[in-house]
Amino acid sequence: MSRFTDFMPAAYGRLYNGDEIAEHAAIAARRGGQLVHAEIWQSSKGPLLCVVAQDRPGLLAFITDALLAQGVTIQSAQAFCREVTREKAEAIDFLELRPSGAKGGPIQLDPDGLRAFIQFLTEVITDDMNQRAALSPSSSQSGAELPTRVYFERESFADGRYMLIVEAPDSNGLLHAVCSALSAKGMRIMACLINTVGGQANDRFELEPSSLSALSESELFDVQLAVLDALPSRH
Repeated sequence: MSRFTDFMPAAYGRLYNGDEIAEHAAIAARRGGQLVHAEIWQSSKGPLLCVVAQDRPGLLAFITDALLAQGVTIQSAQAFCREVTREKAEAIDFLELRPSGAKGGPIQLDPDGLRAFIQFLTEVITDDMNQRAALSPSSSQSGAELPTRVYFERESFADGRYMLIVEAPDSNGLLHAVCSALSAKGMRIMACLINTVGGQANDRFELEPSSLSALSESELFDVQLAVLDALPSRH
């Protein structure tokens, strides 16, 4: 269990007790060599969907799509990234679910729904891996630039908070440029995960508006544009 927590962010250890951590470590271990593993974890606050997968760009968006295919969406979430090796990270997400398009209370996937969710998520991740692999050889041979994307995950990370993903070629001043752009748009960084592999930055920022009011789609789009325009690779 200590090895499990050693590779988790410090915030994780403050949120869960020893018994809960042992249960999480067992769930993560049951992933084995699978691309995706998911279980219903019975937390003290009710059932949560625990998803364990190799961390990758857009993972939470893929999870959201797989849940929508089962008629459910995310009510709230706690998402963590476990640094297994220097170049390999494992995402461990705890998701409270609710019916899609309804105001019903928390629900959980039944065994059939859970299997269908895992299969759907595995398929979309596999498709994404194949597409990236197909692009990789030509990109390296032609010297093409690494892709650049700035986007918000589809679901709010928590009440009044948003998860911004920045994927861009790593460069000096990248983090400073992103933080400055967010500050200029009135966004406070509550937490962040900075990860760079193969010269490509894949950074996550948990944000809260300084106004403490929910942002419209157009306001979120303005934040995305501001961050995108500030990236050193765009100049």
